[in-house]
Amino acid sequence: MLGLTGMGLAERLRELLPNGVCGVALDIDGTLTEERRIGSFRVSLGAIRAIRRLEDNGVRVMLVTGNSAYVVAGFARYIGASGPHVAENGCIVYQSGSIWSVCRLSARPAARLVEEELGGLVTPSWQNPCRRHDYAFISHEPGIVERVKVLLTKRGLDWVKVSHSGYAIHLRPRDASKGRGLLHALRLAGLSPGCVVAVGDSGMDSEMLEAGVVLAAVGNAEEELRKRAHLVLPGRSGESVESLVDAVFEAGLVKEKN
Repeated sequence: MLGLTGMGLAERLRELLPNGVCGVALDIDGTLTEERRIGSFRVSLGAIRAIRRLEDNGVRVMLVTGNSAYVVAGFARYIGASGPHVAENGCIVYQSGSIWSVCRLSARPAARLVEEELGGLVTPSWQNPCRRHDYAFISHEPGIVERVKVLLTKRGLDWVKVSHSGYAIHLRPRDASKGRGLLHALRLAGLSPGCVVAVGDSGMDSEMLEAGVVLAAVGNAEEELRKRAHLVLPGRSGESVESLVDAVFEAGLVKEKN
């Protein structure tokens, strides 16, 4: 998918979203941050301003992330995103103090096994005690994803999906999907997928296509996502989100209130 700039982006958005924009779904790490790099968590202030601009003009902003529900709930409150929000890579949906488990299974047994067998090579996420379905680990060890997959297969836990978001290794049950979680969030919000645009940075974010939304990749996204997304945004990470929101208003897909 080719990247777009200026009026080209606005025109492409008109083609993809002819009925306007009612919601925007955003990944956090690598998408709302200033850059896409392990250990970098500085949130783009420009992206936050863009989120508030959307919300102030009647567009719901939903977060769709691998973080735990409690991190998402707190972050959303302070940046002004109304939700509903999707946590644990699609397994959890949070809205107004209520939590829905979208996944039936939990990768907790796999997480325990990885800690026991590969404890010297991986570090459990500090969020793991707050998780129900998806468990995360940090590691800089070459080939660690494949080693985890081999271990789980040998122990009969091959129903656990092993993915790397660019920030962490995630162990997820087979029914986990960001698209499935986002679809549940859209139903709660009463929004049609046809007027929603989602933005991400990693291959895992391509799952949001399953919800039937328009999918955009930040300019520095993984190649897998760039190939599957409907459009690639100019800029990097948070800058790309700013570019999208500017283009949404430029295209007249959302009317700015006076």
